[in-house]
Amino acid sequence: MFVVQENQQEPIEFKLFLSISDQLLVVNSKNACLKIVDIPEPPTKESTPKGPMKPPKEETRTINCLEFSADQQYIAISSENKQLLIFNTDFQIVKNIVLSRVASKVGFSLCNDILVTDRTGDVYLYKMGDKFNVPTLILGHLSVISDMLITDCGNYIITSDRDEKIRVSHFPNAYNIATYCLGHTEFVSALKLINKSKVLLSASGDGTIRMWDYLQGKQVNLIDTKDLVDKSLLEKFVNQMDAENVDILALPVTNIQTQENEDFIHLVVSLYTVDKLFLYKIMSKTLEFMHINTLEIGLQGCCYSLHSKLYILSNKFSVFEFKNNDLREKHYGAIEEMLLKYRDLFSLTGNDVTLWYKRKYDNIQEYFERKRLRLESK
Repeated sequence: MFVVQENQQEPIEFKLFLSISDQLLVVNSKNACLKIVDIPEPPTKESTPKGPMKPPKEETRTINCLEFSADQQYIAISSENKQLLIFNTDFQIVKNIVLSRVASKVGFSLCNDILVTDRTGDVYLYKMGDKFNVPTLILGHLSVISDMLITDCGNYIITSDRDEKIRVSHFPNAYNIATYCLGHTEFVSALKLINKSKVLLSASGDGTIRMWDYLQGKQVNLIDTKDLVDKSLLEKFVNQMDAENVDILALPVTNIQTQENEDFIHLVVSLYTVDKLFLYKIMSKTLEFMHINTLEIGLQGCCYSLHSKLYILSNKFSVFEFKNNDLREKHYGAIEEMLLKYRDLFSLTGNDVTLWYKRKYDNIQEYFERKRLRLESK
């Protein structure tokens, strides 16, 4: 996991957050200072809400998600042992909660209440002011939720899932569904909002990034990445997934990041098994787009974050500034050397997106065989 937080008043300053098992490394660019935050013990069984949950296992405290509140005052961290932690800016613990299931995504409402999705497709709300930490179920999908976000106005919650669906619900009364954005033919891997244009971007395993008028549930444009992919890479992936009874037509989009400017949006796209990042420019008013650059990374499992600059963690730490349609690298020698010491400890592979594909199972032959045996036994 690799997350960047820029100082909203001074974008030249930033903090890097990297997870190493059950520890969080925080690097401050202002003084190249390194802070290591340990994931604390989960609360005791007596202090957790009553329910059929099992106590978390200490040996699985691996960090799987980190998000900031909109006002940058809180940090939410979830781990594989069903633990949810809320820190303030001084990394003092505000909440230490044991969830009923492992979280797949965490986030904040505009009033800093905590939103948690689990791997069964449910979204829960925890009130920041509730000392008993009793969750409220606000919505559910029939499939695993892949991403979740709150709109800039705070009136809608948008969720996506493995079944190609994007759901736009009113918030906090999420039982009231505003619309669906339907069109992807594979799982939705990531969501991003272009707030100035009031447009939703969605990335998918079908190799496309789609633009939506999300309040109308209407697709307004589509970016197809097929033409950017080396045919040999696609063929290799097709053969790999064919052995698992999965039909593949494109390399999946694993992540997208956006940067909003006055008249246009920069979009950075990564594809599965491709050691490159693809840069697009989207015009804010017309939503017309163009592929403007391709950045060679040299490592398939790179992590990246786009703010005023593009931050990349691969076999090294790199920072790029946009100059028109080009990228100019900016060096932070002390930080680069510091991260190099920990290079072997953090994983850049991310989640295996092949697990999101649906497998096909042919049980007809098995049915006919059972039927034949049943008839013969009469």
